[in-house]
Amino acid sequence: MPTEVQKMRSLRTLLIGIALLAGLTFSQAQTVEDSIHHHTELRTNLLYLATATPNLSVDFGLASHWSLSLTAGYNPFKYPARNRTDNKTVNPKTMHWLVEPELKYWKEEHLSGWYGGVHLIYAQYNIGGISFIPALNENRYEGSLFGGGISLGWHKWIGKRTGLDFSLGLGYLHLYYDKYKACNCSGVLGTYDRNYVGPTKAAVSLTYLIK
Repeated sequence: MPTEVQKMRSLRTLLIGIALLAGLTFSQAQTVEDSIHHHTELRTNLLYLATATPNLSVDFGLASHWSLSLTAGYNPFKYPARNRTDNKTVNPKTMHWLVEPELKYWKEEHLSGWYGGVHLIYAQYNIGGISFIPALNENRYEGSLFGGGISLGWHKWIGKRTGLDFSLGLGYLHLYYDKYKACNCSGVLGTYDRNYVGPTKAAVSLTYLIK
């Protein structure tokens, strides 16, 4: 498992990153005339929701071309237990919580058309026993991750206050975790420290303008 020092370092890095993102965004906002209306929008990622994970994002307009989005997801659920051929009981789960701040630059204006983003991610997880995912079928992983990346997205209005937002992101994640058998039949098999480069987000979000 990640040590408390490692967790605190990851959280500290995340908070510093959020502060830098916010500072950069507000510095850009200060160059814009006061007459610009700053919108605020709620959204939920339907792809993420399909994994039985409630999630919510708030996108704050800070200038005509800049916004700051804060996303949180939380999955506390365990799935029905199943018995293996050796009569061991497996308890499938994708339990985790995640936070993700993202700084966005909109090509036209906030909540209109294409945008590019820079995001950070921090999560803690306890995942395993998922039969249709080979890497998670026999094993369980418990730990945390930290990283970030870049993204490209597009926002489209489908009503007066509702819209759809599509985005994809690529980046880097650093993972700390303990590995166990998915059944309640073993202790820690090993402690790992891994690096990952690849997709870091995929979203089809339903949005609602609240301001």
